[in-house]
Amino acid sequence: MLEFLIERLTALMGPIATLSREKRELKDSALRSISIALQETKIYYKSLERGAGRNTETEAQLVRYWGAAAIPLRHIDEELAMTCEHKAEFWIDPEQWTHDEVEALGIKLSEVSKAYRNLAMPCFAKAKRLANA
Repeated sequence: MLEFLIERLTALMGPIATLSREKRELKDSALRSISIALQETKIYYKSLERGAGRNTETEAQLVRYWGAAAIPLRHIDEELAMTCEHKAEFWIDPEQWTHDEVEALGIKLSEVSKAYRNLAMPCFAKAKRLANA
């Protein structure tokens, strides 16, 4: 009987290891997507700060980046996925959004960056919070 249980548990190890690897890959894909959206948005804001005018093509690309980030994130963090959806909606027409709306939805870039860091590197984010307390 004990041999049978050991055999069954051993047989389960393969699927469990595969599931763990698939979950890691899904999380990495989600994190990669939001990282790209964050970095591209920061690059765009930097160009605006340097005096470049608004670029509707860049803003359209940001809509796509943020929308694409929401898709894999929904499996990892539904709240952050919705935040990405709101960021995509924001970039469709940024001038239509008030500061209060941006704040209320938590879509300020600094807030989204913080949520990303908490998801990507929870131990580091926790240590930083403790150091600032």
